[in-house]
Parts: sequence; C-alpha cells; structure tokens
Amino acid sequence: MSGQRILDDRRFDKWYKIVNTDISNNGHWNTFTKIFDNSEKRMVLLNAKTKDTISFKNVVKSFLNDNLFAVLQSDNILLMINLRTKEKKVIKDVSDFNFKDDFKYGFIITHSNQLVCIGPSFKLSGIAQAVTKVQPLDDDLSLVLGSDLSFIVSYRTGKVITRFESIRSQNLINHTPDISRKLSKFVVKDSGRLKVLSYKWNGEKILDQYIDNRFNDFTGFGFGDHGMLVASRKNKPVSYKDSIENWYGNDLALKPNLDARAKSDFEALLLDLSTGEQISNESDPHVSNRYLIFNDRYILEVLDFANGDSETEFLIPSIRIRNVYSGQVEFEVRKAKQFYPVGAGSLIYFEDRDWWMYDLYSKKKENLTNRIKERFYRFNRQNKNNINPAGDLFFSNDMRKIYLTSVSNLWEYDLNSKIYKNITRSSDPRVSFKILNRSVITSAPLRWTRYRKIKEDYFLIKLSHEDDIREGLSVYNGQKMDTISGLDLYKLDQFVCSKDHISFTKENANTPYILEDYNVREKTLKVVYESNRQMFQKEKFPKAELNHFNDIDGHTTYVSVILPPGYDNRKRYPAIVCVYENEAASYKTFYFPSLFNQPGFNRSLTAAEGYIIILPRIRYVIDEPGESALRSVKKAMGIVSESYGVDLNRLGIIGESFGGFETNYIIAHSDLFKAAISGASLSDITASYFSVSKTNFRPNIWRYTDQSFRFSGNFYNNKNVYYNTNPVFHADKINTPLLLWAGKEDRHVDFEQSIAMFVGLRSLHKPVELMLFPQDGHTLMKPENQKRATLYFLQWFNHYLK
Repeated sequence: MSGQRILDDRRFDKWYKIVNTDISNNGHWNTFTKIFDNSEKRMVLLNAKTKDTISFKNVVKSFLNDNLFAVLQSDNILLMINLRTKEKKVIKDVSDFNFKDDFKYGFIITHSNQLVCIGPSFKLSGIAQAVTKVQPLDDDLSLVLGSDLSFIVSYRTGKVITRFESIRSQNLINHTPDISRKLSKFVVKDSGRLKVLSYKWNGEKILDQYIDNRFNDFTGFGFGDHGMLVASRKNKPVSYKDSIENWYGNDLALKPNLDARAKSDFEALLLDLSTGEQISNESDPHVSNRYLIFNDRYILEVLDFANGDSETEFLIPSIRIRNVYSGQVEFEVRKAKQFYPVGAGSLIYFEDRDWWMYDLYSKKKENLTNRIKERFYRFNRQNKNNINPAGDLFFSNDMRKIYLTSVSNLWEYDLNSKIYKNITRSSDPRVSFKILNRSVITSAPLRWTRYRKIKEDYFLIKLSHEDDIREGLSVYNGQKMDTISGLDLYKLDQFVCSKDHISFTKENANTPYILEDYNVREKTLKVVYESNRQMFQKEKFPKAELNHFNDIDGHTTYVSVILPPGYDNRKRYPAIVCVYENEAASYKTFYFPSLFNQPGFNRSLTAAEGYIIILPRIRYVIDEPGESALRSVKKAMGIVSESYGVDLNRLGIIGESFGGFETNYIIAHSDLFKAAISGASLSDITASYFSVSKTNFRPNIWRYTDQSFRFSGNFYNNKNVYYNTNPVFHADKINTPLLLWAGKEDRHVDFEQSIAMFVGLRSLHKPVELMLFPQDGHTLMKPENQKRATLYFLQWFNHYLK
C-alpha cells in the first residue's frame, strides 16, 4: 500500500508538546512538562542561563522559586534542590508539601501524618503528629488541621504561632479564612451540637457560640463576608426513570433541564451571628444561582432562563437583588450578560450595549461607557440580535479600579474619582486587546467570588488583528504600554507570570514550540528553550506557506498550504482540502506527525505521504453557510493551483463537526472532489434543529440562529434557507465517495446525524462508508480509536487519490 513505509519506519514517540508551568521571580529558572506522542509525561526543570535541564517522571506536585525547586513523585519521594548551592535532599514517604515564595521554611506531611518543618540547608524538625491537612491563609501563614489540635504556622519563621485546642480535624465542618481582617471562622461539632468559633490569627477568640439544633439537618456550611452563617442542603433527588413526564410549553426551560437544575439546587438557612436572627432562603425553580452580597444584607438572584433557552449560544440571564431581611426585590436587570457586586451596595453590569453601575442606596444607575466614543460591545459572530461585552471586566487587587474593553482599546476606570484612562491608546480599528492576567475563582454556596483581579504589578495584554491570524503581546506597568512581541504569524500561548518575568510559548506551522521569557523591568525578551530539536529537521519537514489574495468580493484574505518534503513545483501532487471556518489560521499552529489525532487526521503526516494540504479561510454570508464554504473553497483552490503543483483530478476534502457539515454540503453541490471524509458532522440540520442537546438539555435551535450556521431567523421564517442548506436533502447529488465517522458517545452532535447521511447514500447505492467509534465522543480521545482512524483515513485517500 502506498505510504506504508513511512508509517512503519519512522518513529513518532520522541516528538512532544510542551506545557508551560512556572517561572521563578528572577527569571533564572523555568519548569514545563513534555507530553510525548506516546502519552508519556516528563516535568523539566530548566536553567534559563545555561540551558541545562533535569527531567522528572510521574510528577504529582512541584514548587519553584528563586532558591528552591521541589518535586513530589508518585512513589511518594520528595526531591528538593537548592538552586543556588545545588544541594539536594530526598525525603521518602511524603504525602504532601507546602512552600511559599520568598520564605526560607516549608512544611511536609508524611504518610504517617507527621508534620515536618524544612529549614535552611534542608534541616528537618518535627512539628506535630496526627496532622491531616494544611490550608493556606495568606502569603506567610497556613492553618494546620490535626486530630489532636490545630494551629497556625509561619513560613517566615518556621514556627507555630497560634494553637487552637478546640479545633480538631475530625470535628471540623467548615473553615473560612478572612484575609482582610486576619481571622478564621469555624463550624465544629461539639458533643453532638454545632458550634461557631472565630479566632484572630494571633489566637484571640472573637466568638464561641452554639447554634440552633435546626441547623443539624444541613450538610454544607460557610460564611458570608460580614458575620452571616450560611447552612445549605441539596434538594432531594427526584427520579423520573419509571414515571410519566409532563412537559409544558410555558416552562422557561425543557423539563430535563429544569430537573437537572433542581437536583443541583439547594435550600439555605442563614444565621445573623450578631443578632441571632434566622432567615430561610428556599430554592426557587426559576432561580439558577444565588449569592450573598453587600455585607450579607442582600441576595443576588440569577435567572438563567428568563430570556429563553433556544435562540442564543449562551443563556442571557435576568438578575435581581433581594433584601435578605424583608424578602423584597429592590432592583432588577432584565438582560445582564455580566454582573459584579462591589463594596457595600454597588452593582456593575453589562446591559444592551454599555456597562452600568447601580447604587443600591441612592437608587440611581449610571452609564459608565456612553461618554466614551467607542463601542464596548460585539455581535456574536454575525448575529446582530445578540450583543456581548467586547471583553471581560477586571478589577485591581484593591477593588478600587475596573478595567473595561472596547472594540479598539482597554480602559481604566477609577471607581472613586470616576476618571477614565485609555491604557492602550490605539488608533488602529483593526486591532483589539485582551487582558490575559489569570485570577483564581473559588465557589461555595451563596458566596460571591467571581472577581477577575489583577494581582501582578502589570497587565499582560494580547493584541489580535481583525484578519484572525496575526497576534502580538504587550505589557502595561501602570504608566505606559511596552511591546513584548509585535503582530506576527505566531501563536502565543500558555502565559505564566511571576513578579518580574513572563514566560510563554510561541509556535507556528514551521516552528516547533518555543519557550520565551520577558523581563518586565529590563524590557528584554529572550528564547529560553526550543523544543523537538532532535526530531525537527526543517528541510525534511512539511513546509507551510501563507498566500494572500482578494476574494470574489474584493476582500483581502488568505489560504495556507502545507507542502510535502522535497516538494517539486514541476510535479503534480494529490491535494486534500481541510474545512472548518478558518482553517487557514492554523498556520500559527505546529503539528508534528502522529498516529494519535483527535480528528483522525494529521496534516504533517499526510503531507509527508506526498499530499499538498490546502487550508482555506471561509468568508460567510448570512443565510449561506454552505454556499459560503463552497465559494471560498473554490476560490482558494484556484489560487493554490496557480502557484503550486496541484493535480485537480486528485482532490480530497475532509472536515469535522461544522467542518463535516461543510464537507457534506460541498460534495452535494460540486464534483470537485474524488474522495471525502466527514466526521461528527451535521447531516440533517432540520432534525438537529428540532432536537435537544444531550450536554445541556437545551433545544439545538441556537446552533442555527446564533452559532456557526449564521441563519438570520428560525426555521419557520426561513424554511427555504434551511431546506436548501440541509445536506441530506441533497444526498442524491453526491457522487464523491464519502467516509463518515462519529463517536457513539458524542453528546455534542448525535451520531444519528452521520447515520442519516449513510442511510440516504446507501439507499441511493452511492459509495459510502460509516465508522462508529465505541466509548468516544465528539472528538476521538481513546488512543486506539485515534490510531485506527488516522490509518484508515489515510488509506481512504490513498485508495481514491493515488
């Protein structure tokens, strides 16, 4: 069989991806993980100055700062390396460890539940027995829970600073730290009763109070921000397996969705610890989420289904603010895409096309963005009926400022002075900006924690060009913005920030993954690691080229081409077109040859088999998803055939998911291709339109009115559009041999969609095959299925195109 030699002779298991994990504050050290083609993982410690590396297998947990690297492996061995002296220490039988930046001491827990302090020169000293868990409090302190007692340790001194004799792990139900006031609140069991305790971290007792036996029936406990105890319990599950179900047309959502929400919902009982007042907060079938806000005096209620569950890709909730004590609703927003309670009584939210702030006490709302002559909204794809914020809202770490995204700039807004500042000062409407700083968001019943806070002294900002392929990177230090990497044809990803350094990966189709480091203070950028140097030989690797041209409407666009190694322009090669919206932008992504591929197709492997790979960019027209794909593919093929040795008599096409729909449509409306592969595809869009998603139990209507299909309205207003676009209705026009595939556990696109096309073509005696993969979903995740698909898909193209 053609192409068998490369699959037998070439070894792929030494190729690897890298996952960026950490960088020291001084930038001298990096850690990242290599994930090899055979799924083996190795963590790598990299000396950024000397480029020396040490690798570790079976890593469970790691830590890195300027002075120390520690790694716990699955055999319970902890290895520590002093990065200055190169001294090493190995400790066996370790279950967990904790270190913190800039401090000399750390703590480990052994499998025998002993807490051991690790000091300078790796000196070990036992602290306590019968320890079960270490919970961080702030940058210096942690709470250590034990079955005999609990206590607070300092990473600065390595000592116990406070003991809590009455807090034992076996009796502890909840611990909630309050960092701003440096105290901890506890719910414990004491002689069969529930008690609330509160201690300052210096050991001073603030509260010691038994609570009503009524709370014994609740299973979850926590605290609001200002002295409110929150007890919760989930609703009792209701089984409809053997029952008759009644679905009602006036329900806000379909019954399976309402039932699923009901199972995850809870009722709450609140206790005002200052007054002893108890307030019931029962579940409401219309309310999806509830949050205690504004000094625990109000509840923010989120009604996900208030604005329908069918027409938009993401639900558009209504929100309302209810007084905890009176039960009265004091403010409502009918459609709120994002919302953030701030301080004692301010609500920031996005409604219609602007950001607003409502003051609960003055009962006034203020438009925050209408005085800036820029748009702070975008349409979802081309749907002008669905308006979204141009970007997420971020907060400064002290919550005094917010950062807003317009379509062309980033803005800082001081909540006290009400003064705006343009951070990016861009005059190029083709470039947009996005804040990349990460923020950890935790969750607990009734507790609002969904703030995106910028904790670093700088913003990391991604720049994106409207051409959907060029991107860059900048940093803002509070005064000015500096360029890290200008707009270019590289994918920048996996950003890790430390105090003064930013590390990230960089790649494109001709460049394996590179790890780069930017020094924020010195404003310098350097490459610290180049991956796959042993395997990547540029002259023997498929080459990618990007070609710009004007489409049939005169718009500038592009197509990517992958050429086989040793490409000779005098020869004619079989070619395969890959379709899915903008496959051309994958010029920025590196793919090493592999038999393990989620879509069952590897462009580098296939190009190495002697194929030219064509990656078009589809320009969509409303109500014409299929025709848009066909027009764009035809134009791209014409451009490519003029410049490259493409044999137009040996063309194949492949697509997955929406790309599978595009493949089905294209071969039903043209005879350009001699072979096609369509995976996890939508083949009968009317059947899909009137079905329910297995993932979120919502009608699939939104796929057509607000997602890739870009239809201007519903089925009943656009029957001809839906009919003309539906591939299975035009299966009689298909002459191209078609291989269909799907995962039998696909919860995104039902595999019955692929069966529909197969049945249609089979009934017409057309050349068609169907592969159904067991125990796999929308993409292939099982290695054996990935390998089987990759080999068989290549054989399919070889059979018809070679």
